[in-house]
Amino acid sequence: MFFKKQKYIKNMVVMLVLMFALGFSINVHAEEPVDNNDYSNEVVPGFEKMARWSYTDSTYAALTLDTSGKATGNCEVNGYQNVTTKIIVYTYLQRVDGNEWVNVSSASHTANSWHAAYQDSFGTQSWGHDYRTRNSIYVYSGNSYENIVFYSNVHHYHSVGDTSNCIN
Repeated sequence: MFFKKQKYIKNMVVMLVLMFALGFSINVHAEEPVDNNDYSNEVVPGFEKMARWSYTDSTYAALTLDTSGKATGNCEVNGYQNVTTKIIVYTYLQRVDGNEWVNVSSASHTANSWHAAYQDSFGTQSWGHDYRTRNSIYVYSGNSYENIVFYSNVHHYHSVGDTSNCIN
């Protein structure tokens, strides 16, 4: 009887050691933080896959639509001081027609600097559509440049219950 009890205790110890070892090994892996300025390691819908930006440090785009439908787009681009020499910004106001984004208005600006920030008014827009801005920027260092395309947030300019034009 003593040997059976010893064998039972030994089996229980082995099982506990295995449970702890397996339990700790499962939780060892953790995800690395995502660098939103580096698309070389991930595919982001709506963004080109590219290496880390050579002349561009950061980008920002936003779209506001007030209750009367007046659309205002904001675009800001920061290059690197002593590297970036010029920034050209093309901003397109887009809306969903059917299943396609179509351009309804546009604006462009040029900054002979490492920094550019612009706000554009696109007038009053039609009720019943989703809107966003598509920003295509050319960031120069001397005669070399890189082109980056990025989008603003999407505005659902229709009633809460109307999701016919709403995208995810």
